[in-house]
Amino acid sequence: MPDDNSLDQTILNDEATCGLGEIRISHPPGTFAITPASRIAIRAIGANRQLLSGIGIDWGTGTGCMAITTAKLSTIKRIIGLEISPPNMGIAHRNAVQNGVADKLQFLHADSYTPFAAADRENLDSFREQIDFVLANPPASNGDDGFGFRRAVLRGASEYLLPGGRIFLNISYQYGEQRTRQLCRDAPGFSYSGPIASTDWVSFDLERPDLLDCLELYAREEERGGLPYAFAHPEDPEGDPINAGAALQYFHHTGRSPLSKWQTHLFEWRGLQP
Repeated sequence: MPDDNSLDQTILNDEATCGLGEIRISHPPGTFAITPASRIAIRAIGANRQLLSGIGIDWGTGTGCMAITTAKLSTIKRIIGLEISPPNMGIAHRNAVQNGVADKLQFLHADSYTPFAAADRENLDSFREQIDFVLANPPASNGDDGFGFRRAVLRGASEYLLPGGRIFLNISYQYGEQRTRQLCRDAPGFSYSGPIASTDWVSFDLERPDLLDCLELYAREEERGGLPYAFAHPEDPEGDPINAGAALQYFHHTGRSPLSKWQTHLFEWRGLQP
């Protein structure tokens, strides 16, 4: 029988990190566990390591898996993890020690780019226009089209990134290319380079209440005239995509979930034109 600790830990092997070695991430109950989206973000870091160097920010670091993976790179000097959950922060620090990269990592209790403590705000402010990259795997936001946190990542990053600074941003396929490209209009000064890591087609599992809620929100957003979402039809993944409304209707008729992909995308900070 495995011991209790093994039930709260994910071991990522050298293949999962694309050659960065084994990483062990503890995630006890009540903290952030590694998801398929986390795994593709880690793969994006390992496979695109030539794009990462210097000083970075990990927005919404959770229990630290992306920051720790990146800190394994010899080109990395420092990463600041921003996290709203104190339990996650505590485990992230423990994970950094466990993986031998604590000297490169600092975790700040923050809501997006705003630390709660005055000293932490001063600390983060000292890095304005000095950050080389930002990592982010945001959840869906509530009360909008689900993309609000991703807009916040780019808009806030513009105050910290050096010219040419990069963002590795997780955006799953169902949000649609049009909405993804529009981020550069919603957050002026960025260019979009496309996905740099992706899974194959995976089920957007509507047996999960949280994903069914998301799809229902997406369908309502389309009904209000918002941009369409994009899913692959389970019977014809390589055919034309279907929108959220059609995916929801198909699920209610057949019980079959649509397909999507977990992806990491690359944005670069070009600066605001005078």
